[in-house]
Amino acid sequence: MAIIERHRNDVAIQGGELPEILLPTNCPGCGIGLAAPELRAHNYVCVNCGHHFRLGADVWVSLIADAESWQERWTDVRSHDLLNWTVPKRYQETVETLLEEGLNESVRTGTCTLAGKPIWLATFDFGFVGGTLSIVAGERLARGMEQAASSGVPYVLISASGGARMQEGVLALMQLAKVNAAVGRLDAAGVPFFSVLTDPTFGGTAASLALLGDINIAEPGAAIGFTGPRVIKQATYADLPPGFQSAEFQLAHGQVDMVLPRTELRPMLAHLLEMYS
Repeated sequence: MAIIERHRNDVAIQGGELPEILLPTNCPGCGIGLAAPELRAHNYVCVNCGHHFRLGADVWVSLIADAESWQERWTDVRSHDLLNWTVPKRYQETVETLLEEGLNESVRTGTCTLAGKPIWLATFDFGFVGGTLSIVAGERLARGMEQAASSGVPYVLISASGGARMQEGVLALMQLAKVNAAVGRLDAAGVPFFSVLTDPTFGGTAASLALLGDINIAEPGAAIGFTGPRVIKQATYADLPPGFQSAEFQLAHGQVDMVLPRTELRPMLAHLLEMYS
């Protein structure tokens, strides 16, 4: 606890300037009116109730990476409709629309520095088909992990995902095995892997790489699980405990190592990098 408290008070470690994002006029957690500049200054966490707003990949990069240190990789690797998926709409049309809106797949990965230390950083973007794990997302994750393993550079993952992408069928499910094998290469090389689970982290993403970090950190109130409570109840015929898919429940049952407010995340990651180096 003393180590954590020490770094909660370390305000000297600063990331890049956070971009402005569109938010509701009232907090979904407590209903209080929101002042955009104040919310932005608190890393998009409600100052009244602590509700953590969902962030896109670009905001996460600004939050974690030192200013002007981000170098994105493999942006030219793009999704294609290999299965001719048309229900409820053409998958290729969905991908092209999101690309036009400036979203580049559900996972973005690259290198940067955090408090002056080099890292590989990968972040899911829930705005791209629910942050689902696709062929492209799996390829970007695996390539980054393999290069981190070969170079000895720590790997940081920010998860926000609904699981594997159903529009790519079994091809998306195959990414779970591929990425898990890449995580194994990080472990074999002795390279630190820090996983941050945000709201929501579900399905194959939670069941595989998101909970395989050397240190698993969850944001307060984040929903973490495999599938919805109704499906689990139908499969197990068991009464489920209240809040069983919350970050706090996962902490109490050993699935994550700490639940940490977003305002304290960057200093903690900097401290872990220092410890593991």
